[in-house]
Amino acid sequence: MRRAAVLLACLTLLACDGEPTPDDASASADAGRDAGPPPRTREELPTPGPLRAGVAEARVPAPLGIGTMGYGAIDVEPSVTPFAERFPGTTRMHGELTFRAVAISRGEGHEAIFVRMDTVGVFQQLREAVLDALEARTGRRLDDALVLAGNHTHSGPGRMLMTTGALVALGDTFFPEFYDGVVEALADVIEAALDDLAPAELATDLASTSDAHDDRRCENDMLPLLQESPALPFLAIRREGRIDAIVASYAYHGTVLGIDEHTLSGDMGSVVEHRVEDRLDFPTRLLFFNSFGADMSPSRPAPDPGEVGAPQPESYDRMDRLGDVIADALVPRLDALTWETEPDVRVRTYRVPISTDVIGYGAGEFNYRHGGAFCGIGSDGNCDDLTPIDGLDRRCVPISPAERLPKQTMISVGLVGGLALVTGAGEWSTSLADGVLERARELSGREAMFIGYANDYVGYSITEEDWFMGGYEASGALWGPRQGDYLAARSREAFETFDEGWNEPPWIEPARVEPFGGYTYEPYAPEAARDAGTLLADVPATVAETDLVRFTVAGADPWLGPPVATLERADGTAVTRPNGRPIDSRSYDLWVDLAPEPSYAETARAPERSFAWTFTMPARRRAGASVTLSGAYLFRVSVPTASGALEVTTGEFTIE
Repeated sequence: MRRAAVLLACLTLLACDGEPTPDDASASADAGRDAGPPPRTREELPTPGPLRAGVAEARVPAPLGIGTMGYGAIDVEPSVTPFAERFPGTTRMHGELTFRAVAISRGEGHEAIFVRMDTVGVFQQLREAVLDALEARTGRRLDDALVLAGNHTHSGPGRMLMTTGALVALGDTFFPEFYDGVVEALADVIEAALDDLAPAELATDLASTSDAHDDRRCENDMLPLLQESPALPFLAIRREGRIDAIVASYAYHGTVLGIDEHTLSGDMGSVVEHRVEDRLDFPTRLLFFNSFGADMSPSRPAPDPGEVGAPQPESYDRMDRLGDVIADALVPRLDALTWETEPDVRVRTYRVPISTDVIGYGAGEFNYRHGGAFCGIGSDGNCDDLTPIDGLDRRCVPISPAERLPKQTMISVGLVGGLALVTGAGEWSTSLADGVLERARELSGREAMFIGYANDYVGYSITEEDWFMGGYEASGALWGPRQGDYLAARSREAFETFDEGWNEPPWIEPARVEPFGGYTYEPYAPEAARDAGTLLADVPATVAETDLVRFTVAGADPWLGPPVATLERADGTAVTRPNGRPIDSRSYDLWVDLAPEPSYAETARAPERSFAWTFTMPARRRAGASVTLSGAYLFRVSVPTASGALEVTTGEFTIE
């Protein structure tokens, strides 16, 4: 799905002919401009201590109704809510959006903190705000250790980018109160993981499958470069004899759902996490990162011909099957892991200048001082031969200074057990990332893990040769045809700096970008809810395994959070999976739809409103589940309100 292409109509309002704009004479100098070789010193690290690890999870504080980020919203049917402006508001939740954190430590200087976000990505201004919040709480600056990455769901919340320019078209206008909540929630989950540190063992391995993704970039098929990698590297954390966390990375570009589905969801990435965890008999947490997703798309595993189950959206079935593909590759390897108590744990983060100047474009080449995008969009890429598209770098939409696009980005590199680590700020192609990973393997003598959409976002990064083949991926590089090669060179240098024990890379690092600031807002006041905590429509008394179980509860304003429905047996005991976790609406076993009355389109602000939350669960999932339901059940629902939680219980229903 490439609905982002429709952004062209909006972006071209800035420059009708799409030609480069002249340099802005009043613009400040490019950050980090080369001033000669910087002095370099060797780092001195304290002796590492015992290995400890911590795990935490937190809900993303996104109200149902907020718009999503990743697809363009032009020509999409409107959906009016108080939490969306230019984008259609969401009306459905498919699972609970979460932040997941794993902290690994052998003491200061020997730490790695992995945070997986149910978001399209992350901007460095957000990362800096989270670091500021953590420093205020802990007294420590965790800049080097923190790897903050989105799983690139296009059904995660937007409104987190503070800009007044055309980039508003990527994810709606900035919503400062929600953004502040995101910063606090991220600081909370990281602090919780640090507070959870306990003696641990660590293992690393490399699983492999080509069945969960497809090469989507026909434009470069003729080029002699790596088109697909089945690599699924992962690390596992064991505490008190039990695997408590798994951190994995795979090229999947997690975008199964479309913007017109009006759904908040972690999409493929989070569904995979739940499907893998459902295979286990212990309550682990999987962080399933997206590696190099620029030229990959989720595959479409074929259903089992004998599959039986209730009808749910085809996209949900597809994600379930994708989760099974990953589980088939990863889970069998857990029994043969080799555990370490004294692994290497070190991560370093480098700030990298990036601009047309430092990349080194010549006269007439990609003449967009503040960046450019959507080069040649609307025209076809070259899928047939090796002929570059002449003049492609002169047919871009210029990014104006009002976009506040930083002229720098970030790279993290490191060693965690048997894996070398490299991050990418955005969407890298398979071949570009593999060239960097090959250098990391060569220097470290270990396998390598790449985490994309990490610490910052600069669009698509592919090789220059690949870029001039055109197409959607080429159009998404914010700094033109040499962006990918430039960042790959800096990444190799970063790993060489790390490997050789230097404090400084062979370039002058720019000062950090300041977090978003200077905004004020009137806090949102939740509307009064009519009949909150009442059952509006009960479950059917009897259902077959091919039926949907559905009921509706009167809840409260979505700003307060969604109701949570937990499946219980008729005797009141919770239905749990083999891993001990309950079946509830925070997982991907159910989906939840919200219908306010009067609707937001009818009345933007009402003195009182009915909030009807409808829960739907397949009695049997077509792709199968870890628990086969049969017998008598009910749902117990916790309804958050401004004055405290209310409890609602459905009638009993029997699955035959």
